[in-house]
Amino acid sequence: MRKMELDSLILRWKKTTRALKIHEQGYGRHLTDILERLTDAQLVYFQDPVEAAAFFCLLDTRKKLDEIRICSPAEPGRSLPKTNTETVSETLNRDECPAWFA
Repeated sequence: MRKMELDSLILRWKKTTRALKIHEQGYGRHLTDILERLTDAQLVYFQDPVEAAAFFCLLDTRKKLDEIRICSPAEPGRSLPKTNTETVSETLNRDECPAWFA
């Protein structure tokens, strides 16, 4: 699959984003931004544009959840669970985390 095959899906998602409530439009823009940053090399194993879009949006969501898990304080007496994959977020310290966790 090539990046240009994803363009019609991105355009539809942008139009759908404009129809969302104001406070939800940022989420839609975030998803289309993810798709716009993709390269042909990242899409080489996909034939279906919707499958590729779902995969990369879910991948981004998982990365964000890992960052939150690493940055947020653990409940007292409970350690944070380890993930199966090593991520860059494992090396983050409290100063590098987003401001809302400070």
